[in-house]
Amino acid sequence: MVNDLIKSEVRTLQKVGGSLALYLPKEWCEINNVSKGSKINLRYSDDFICLDVDRPEKVKGLSIDTTSLLEGELKYIIISLYILGFDYVKFTSNRRISLPLRRYLVSSLKHTPEYKVVDEGDNFITIKRVGEGEDLIKALIREFNIVSTVLRYALEAIESGKDFWDYSDAVEELDSEVDRARTEVERAAYKLTEKPYLNPLKMRYVIPSVLISKLLERLADHIVLLISELEKPPNELRRSLLELLNELNSNYEGLRKVFEDHFPSKQIISIEDVGPTISKLVYIVEGKKKFREVVIKTLQGISSELVMYHVIRIYDYLTDTAEVLINVLVDSTSHA
Repeated sequence: MVNDLIKSEVRTLQKVGGSLALYLPKEWCEINNVSKGSKINLRYSDDFICLDVDRPEKVKGLSIDTTSLLEGELKYIIISLYILGFDYVKFTSNRRISLPLRRYLVSSLKHTPEYKVVDEGDNFITIKRVGEGEDLIKALIREFNIVSTVLRYALEAIESGKDFWDYSDAVEELDSEVDRARTEVERAAYKLTEKPYLNPLKMRYVIPSVLISKLLERLADHIVLLISELEKPPNELRRSLLELLNELNSNYEGLRKVFEDHFPSKQIISIEDVGPTISKLVYIVEGKKKFREVVIKTLQGISSELVMYHVIRIYDYLTDTAEVLINVLVDSTSHA
């Protein structure tokens, strides 16, 4: 629409033959070029109904002068534009784009799976979105799965005690995959909020999904930092860490299952249906203090304070994720 101002009025349903009819505002019809015979998309859910004019979406693009930008700023600009849903970006410069700058710009695209270089010259590079992005839930499921693999590799690294640097490199590579998945979650969330009426069911999960995605990213960061602090740990430390990480992994897999079972829920559920699941999540949350005490008691004197800190922080992010899931489950019952 030309005018983004939302207007509101009450109209009375009219009986026409055996049906009910609602007359559309003349102004709205004129702005949207709607007349007798026009095709209108009708979307509805619960007590919500929406009329949407069927027309091609506009291509969203931007041109940016990189002459005065610092190299390190480009990556964050690219990620932000990708999340905001821009279809193409043309980077220009008053001088020739150097090879190091081009390499940096191209390497920054690893954070934005759909952006590819489609055109370039001496003083410009154009990137464009190619392919379809993941939807909100699929992107978050992928992030859950990648973090699960990060945890598994960390356990394997500590258990084997061999090829530790290979495992460390693999975990760091997977951490980059986690970052990319989080970017996809944020992009899908922005896409939904642009037209919330297109999928009102998933709109309820936008905020929880973004929160969980950020928590998973921070959780993965602490796993990476934990592994980086260890270099051929002694047997006593290995045994203690394995015991603690196995408990963390068990709790994590429990959270992943809750997410896969209940995000999003299209079925009507009652508090009795999700009561046992909420109890398990509450158990994880309430176990935070006890787990910290166990970590300190188990690792005191055989590991550095940084190792203990990272283990504790991993559990902290698990409990934060559990709290978000509890809120979602309770909210789902209130919509029953």
